[in-house]
Amino acid sequence: METGLKPKTVITYEGKDVSGDFAPILRGVTFKDFLDGRAGEIEIDLSNREGLFWADWYPDIDDEIHILMGYEGGDMLDTGIFWVDEVSLSGGGAEDACRIRALSLRSSGLGAPVQRRNHAGRAVADIVNEVAETLGCRARGDLSGTWSGIQNETGLRFLNRLACELGRICKVEGTDLIFYPIQQLGQIGQLEIKRGDVIDYDVKDIAAGRLSKCTVKWWDRKSKKQISGTYDARIKGGGEAVRWEEVKSSSEARQKARDYIADRNKSGVEFSLTLLGDVRLRAGVGVRMSGFGRFDDLYYISEATHSDSSSGYTTCVTLQKPPAK
Repeated sequence: METGLKPKTVITYEGKDVSGDFAPILRGVTFKDFLDGRAGEIEIDLSNREGLFWADWYPDIDDEIHILMGYEGGDMLDTGIFWVDEVSLSGGGAEDACRIRALSLRSSGLGAPVQRRNHAGRAVADIVNEVAETLGCRARGDLSGTWSGIQNETGLRFLNRLACELGRICKVEGTDLIFYPIQQLGQIGQLEIKRGDVIDYDVKDIAAGRLSKCTVKWWDRKSKKQISGTYDARIKGGGEAVRWEEVKSSSEARQKARDYIADRNKSGVEFSLTLLGDVRLRAGVGVRMSGFGRFDDLYYISEATHSDSSSGYTTCVTLQKPPAK
């Protein structure tokens, strides 16, 4: 983490650097980075005491915003490209304000009609690339294998479900949709956070929904035999589940059962931390905790919120334990 440096935020609006124009009225900037199938968010909080946003400064929906956050003379966090999704003006007893909310995916793509389609043994890469194109995104990462099932959701929601069924994560990063195996959670980056670095924290150990054992079954019409596979993670206090999914072998069924347990158990022990602003802390990065006794272990960041305001630059992260191997 950077110390002794002055926080810096660079705002580019519709291709123009407006940092200097916004500086006298800027009250804060927040960037939220999610791991699991959600578009990133930014919020710009501005004073409207001069009434600028009642006139020519009023933002238009789908205007393009790009933000860099970090420290003068230090590393900067590139949040990527965002598009204005919501504008709110408020006032009364307190100072008049304008808040601009923007998403890393265009609202037109997120609000697209529900797609209904039957995919029978199609290549995952073909399915994902088709949906990604409708969202104005590029898909990359682990797009291997085939998938059979029915698509009955809007694009991003469907891709998130598809990733879960394949034992993968779908992360929205700028205009990229990145797919990688759940088993890689906690292996990316691997930074150490010591208790002395933490401003405040909250630890929860959540039992609800925890699974220990799963069986996946399928009826093969050609051989007229049932295919099944079971995986037991031997998690204390965990329940059992039975799922019917198309598989071709018992080994594939066992792997799907394992992936389902990994996805369901992404909660459990959950850390919420606030630290001095650290541009390295992004969703998906692995973190090793130190100084928390029995909770000293490897985690991954499921959500990161970077905030720059009059109080300074801080980063709040939510940590979860990676699936058992």
